Amino acid sequence: MVERLPLDYSASTQLVEMFRQHLELCKVQPGEHVLIHTDPGSYPHYAAAYMGAAIQLGADVFQIVHPNRDEVAVVDAWRRADLVVDISSGPHAYGTIMRDAIEANTRLQRIGVPVNTMRRLFPTTELKERVLAGQTLMRNATKMRITSPGGTDLTFYKEGRDPMGIYSVSDVPGRWDIWPSGMVCCAPEEHKGGGVLVLSPGDYMLVLNQYVNDYVYLEMSDGRITSIKGGMQAELLKRWFAQFNSEDSYRIAHVGWGCEKRANWLIPGQDNECMYANMQIAFGSNIGIFKGATTLTNSHIDFPCLNNSYWVDDIHIMENGEFVREELRYQGEAGITTETGGTQTGHGSRPG
Repeated sequence: MVERLPLDYSASTQLVEMFRQHLELCKVQPGEHVLIHTDPGSYPHYAAAYMGAAIQLGADVFQIVHPNRDEVAVVDAWRRADLVVDISSGPHAYGTIMRDAIEANTRLQRIGVPVNTMRRLFPTTELKERVLAGQTLMRNATKMRITSPGGTDLTFYKEGRDPMGIYSVSDVPGRWDIWPSGMVCCAPEEHKGGGVLVLSPGDYMLVLNQYVNDYVYLEMSDGRITSIKGGMQAELLKRWFAQFNSEDSYRIAHVGWGCEKRANWLIPGQDNECMYANMQIAFGSNIGIFKGATTLTNSHIDFPCLNNSYWVDDIHIMENGEFVREELRYQGEAGITTETGGTQTGHGSRPG
């Protein structure tokens, strides 16, 4: 069942307590500057509830409503804030405003899914520990290899590139996160590596909002897609990439794996991206949230994929969609009791 978003402002009264708990996890302190960034497409009850929650914590909170256009005027406000709560209808992850704010040590928290999804995937200590364990494994590696039963065989290089651990909370300076999520990922060297990426039936094409129904073959060389073969969905992907008229649209952006055991593969959007032991790969722009990344273009597309095997150097991370490292495995129901006081349930999501 797809959740319907409430339209009345009174809906915000039911969210203040959960958002206050989330801001506490984001280490909001009295007197800190909290900026709520919105645009005409933002959910108004989210902004109102976050404002109420920040006031309860004694923060100096303010809201900016920016039109859907270049955001030159707000860059300085992002840089000066201690925490930005980004509720805008368009993502900022891969752009210069994000890069500038991270360099200024702003904490940045992205929100963009319905309430039930946030309740169901409220951040937990158990998730954070598994994400950080995966980040540690990836940090010192210089090479990553990915295979799948469908024929994927990819190698990427990451020397000098820090991995990113995403666990739904922005709790340290210069950190970006998105609620809900749970991932370990890295922007590898953009002009090296390749092989073949095979999208198998059941994998997901995030921007196209489609599950794959037949094999799609994306051949790669020197960090970019050089050919796309297959049936109808391959032709759709060709058209999607071609519309940007940019070679960098085909370039590797980031790659990693999901960590969220509570995610539901059948709910399109963030659930697919953070799904436990999926392989997540993306192409296009990657400057912003990834330090050292170099690609800036006007496109970004993600492919969450099931049943892959993954190595960082000689460390075996997962085999056919199952973690083989004990520190990455799900630790059981006792680990998912959330800070809101109970295990979360619910249905409905959309990409954030």
